[in-house]
Amino acid sequence: MLRFLKAAQSEPKLEHLAFYLIELCLVEYEASRFKPSLLCAAALYVARCTLQITAAWTPLLCKHARYDVSQIRDCAEMILKVQKVARVGRLKVTYEKYMRPDLSGVAAIKPLERLPL
Repeated sequence: MLRFLKAAQSEPKLEHLAFYLIELCLVEYEASRFKPSLLCAAALYVARCTLQITAAWTPLLCKHARYDVSQIRDCAEMILKVQKVARVGRLKVTYEKYMRPDLSGVAAIKPLERLPL
């Protein structure tokens, strides 16, 4: 994840959101079918889309992650689904942690309705 974030020339809010999405996946059985590198790439993609960063997936990210958007799409959809239920789910520890100001309060950011095409 750190390598991908460095390639993305990220700001703290993007970093916090990407780590929040990854931490949400740690307790999801569905996430176990994806490689860790794919989960990190997809979390970064969802975070960039959520923060409306132009060029959600750049050629540089593609080079460092070794995944293009078509390869991360299914994983990204799963992450978005997990993000949407985080505030109402039974396991709220991660949600509450990322509501803190020192983590940019990224849990309060409204999830996308759907990922861009």
